[in-house]
Amino acid sequence: MSSIKRRPHTLKREKTLAMPRHLIFFDTETKQEILPNGEIRQYLKLGWACYWRRAYGRNREQFVWLNFYSSRDFWQFVAEHTEPKRKLWVLARNLVFDFTITKGWKYLRKSGFKLKFFHSTGTCSIISVKSKGGSIVFLDIMNWFVESLEKTGQRIGMPKIKIDFETCSDSELNIYGKRDVEIELENFKRFIKFLEDNSVARLCYTRASTAMAAYLLGHYHKKIYIHNNKEAIDLERKSYRGGRTECFCLGEFEDDNYFIVDVNSLYPFVMRNNRYPVKYKKILNHITLADFTSELATSQATAEVLIDTDEPVYAVKHDRTIFPIGRFWVTLTTPELKYAIKHNHLVKIKQAVFYRGANIFKTYVDRFYGLRQRFKAENNPEYIELCKKLLNSLYGKFGQKAEEWRKIGNCPDEPDRVEICFQVGYSGVKHIRYLLGEIFELVGYDECFNSFPAIAAHVAAYGRLYLFDLMKITGEGNYFYCDTDSLIINETGLLNLQSQIDDSILGGLKIEETTNRVVIRGLKDYSTDSKTVIKGIRKNAVRLSEGVYEQQQWPSFKGVLRGNDANVYKIHKIIKHLHREYTKGTVNEDGSISPFVLDETAVLPLRF
Repeated sequence: MSSIKRRPHTLKREKTLAMPRHLIFFDTETKQEILPNGEIRQYLKLGWACYWRRAYGRNREQFVWLNFYSSRDFWQFVAEHTEPKRKLWVLARNLVFDFTITKGWKYLRKSGFKLKFFHSTGTCSIISVKSKGGSIVFLDIMNWFVESLEKTGQRIGMPKIKIDFETCSDSELNIYGKRDVEIELENFKRFIKFLEDNSVARLCYTRASTAMAAYLLGHYHKKIYIHNNKEAIDLERKSYRGGRTECFCLGEFEDDNYFIVDVNSLYPFVMRNNRYPVKYKKILNHITLADFTSELATSQATAEVLIDTDEPVYAVKHDRTIFPIGRFWVTLTTPELKYAIKHNHLVKIKQAVFYRGANIFKTYVDRFYGLRQRFKAENNPEYIELCKKLLNSLYGKFGQKAEEWRKIGNCPDEPDRVEICFQVGYSGVKHIRYLLGEIFELVGYDECFNSFPAIAAHVAAYGRLYLFDLMKITGEGNYFYCDTDSLIINETGLLNLQSQIDDSILGGLKIEETTNRVVIRGLKDYSTDSKTVIKGIRKNAVRLSEGVYEQQQWPSFKGVLRGNDANVYKIHKIIKHLHREYTKGTVNEDGSISPFVLDETAVLPLRF
């Protein structure tokens, strides 16, 4: 039996509600220069920062404000609040922008800081640094709140100031900038108060890690054993697929009433009401169907199996996740395996992992769903949103993988950057980081110390199956589109689902929108009477022609570090062409879509 680089262990219970004591919130406003190539370079015009020392011991709560006009002044302010043996949290929304505008890498290097940890993916960014003078962690506020500042302000009753950047005075811009920081500060004060007053958890660097801390503090009642069996983990990873997003018809529909219905808290619902793997038992090869069925009656399982089905219910990883019919090999989890046995779809088992199971999420879901309902009754939108985030963020933490970076040398005179290196005679590329005078190489993507992908895979599978059950109740021909926890249906479909409509209970359906017209162009690409959804297209994008848009591209940390100067922020204009070729089924002449038909000789990924 081969093992991964991780010792077997049980999850440890959390014991503390510790919160950060020293925080700085900051925001910058910029002036622009349009470069000859059309790029827009951003320069610091002014900024606001607020240091918040939370009350502890004999230390009273303290607020120190800074209105700055140079990067030097901002970093001097940071230095004044950095001390040995304590950690300073520095937070901004869209951290990459404000960090780069204030020349973060330059001033950290000048102050002798070295990198402890750097992660930036999507809206999540963490930069942890240390020096003899103390430790600082820079965090994107969207690590917890993936929303616009305008929405945050509305939610907490502190509206963002409206301003015309073309005509406003410097004084008006200053007031505008300070208000943004005031909103961020007030939002976090309420966030921490929520965590403390309700004994939820300590504040961690991300929403998901805060949710895990909440689980381990008050709801970890059944031991979860983290194993290191490589074969088992490989199967678990193969079985881990996301939500179901599919079109069942393409085209324009306006001869009926149409409805978008959402499942109320889909993942918390399936988390609460099902059992999940908690301890690895054994792995078996080529087990008989009878023996497998007998073992599954008392265990949880992940298995690579041969399926023969006339229902598009099983998720198969293609270029995208597809739901074919026919005969094919696929790796499934307990709920899918039980469904396959019940409907005589299971032909043979190549390899199976069995686990001890338990209901591990019931008290967690009951606690935060109950709090959410209470806060709804009290009309407290801030706390309603926090409960929702904690409910939806926990399970994915069990499926987390992490980049492994290894320091390979020092480079005191090299500029901060990332490189992709091609090696002669080797397939693949090397990813290299030059940061704060040190060189790091990406050596792989490893399981996190506490990951248990079988748990996350089971939650996702239960969610897909619940959505499929709703589709069957709706009736073929009455649903047109689905996306994870929602369906677009017609009036007949709504009548068939009437017994499921209840927006107050977990797993119930709520009608999000009623419309007389629906245009479905592809995945996350549709229009109704009131809105247009096109994934990857900004709201302020300019439509040049059908399926062609011009929009601004705001680079991430990776984009900035791949540029010529890690302390310069440039916005690019790009043209996006939407190809809109549907690749998850066969599109018929009338716009209806049929599932792909596979046979067991098919080699994935397929090209259709």
